[in-house]
Amino acid sequence: MSSDTQHSALSTRNWLLRLPHQIPFRAASKLTRRDAKTIEGSFLCTANDTATPEVMLVEAMAQFAGGMVFERQGFVSGIDSCEVLRAIEAGDVVDIVGALEASLGGTHRFSARGSIGGVEVVHARFYLVESHAQT
Repeated sequence: MSSDTQHSALSTRNWLLRLPHQIPFRAASKLTRRDAKTIEGSFLCTANDTATPEVMLVEAMAQFAGGMVFERQGFVSGIDSCEVLRAIEAGDVVDIVGALEASLGGTHRFSARGSIGGVEVVHARFYLVESHAQT
């Protein structure tokens, strides 16, 4: 296994643990692919999620996007054109693809889509801003 492959596997395993949100409000379930402009993963809807399935799904999209650009805490600063196309139910696994569209200073614009079995169930554009708070 090459050094790059080992680093990538380690990054994928530890990626969820680096998110500031953890269970019960970590909505991102599994990271499958990440590069500088795109991230892919999944959200598993469970019966005991802390918010409605649709809210948790949009939160998962934001968590994946934030995990792509932030080394520390960031915040959702706006959501545009978010549309959930069908009800999300316990047991659904939504495959999420997020794309970084633009960055200016500490503000980043993303688009994301989610699908179940290849059928789109949600799409949104949202903005994340970096936190400058001292920790």
